[in-house]
Amino acid sequence: MASCTVRTKGEILIVTLPEHIDHIEAMAVEKELREYVAREPKALLCDMSGTKYVSSSGLRAFLAIGKMAKASGIRYGFFGLTKFVDHIFLMSGFWSLFSMYDSEEAAVRAIP
Repeated sequence: MASCTVRTKGEILIVTLPEHIDHIEAMAVEKELREYVAREPKALLCDMSGTKYVSSSGLRAFLAIGKMAKASGIRYGFFGLTKFVDHIFLMSGFWSLFSMYDSEEAAVRAIP
């Protein structure tokens, strides 16, 4: 059910996440992100610019993917957080767990 789109910039995968990530959508997003991690890119960057809602299930999915990416040596981060999602990430401590960027350009520049 997830409606992620993915594109590449060299060895970097950029994934645009859906507008709403509720319990059902979180399972589909996690499945897709696992497939992208399995490709072993240099980095997996999530574009949140169109995401207006993330449930606790979505947060759990992001944590699971973060662990998987870290174990594989893949840089994992988020950019373009909307106001609501930024607040959720701040309150949940995600700002201290993951790399966060203001824009896609900043995220891509941060990957060595």
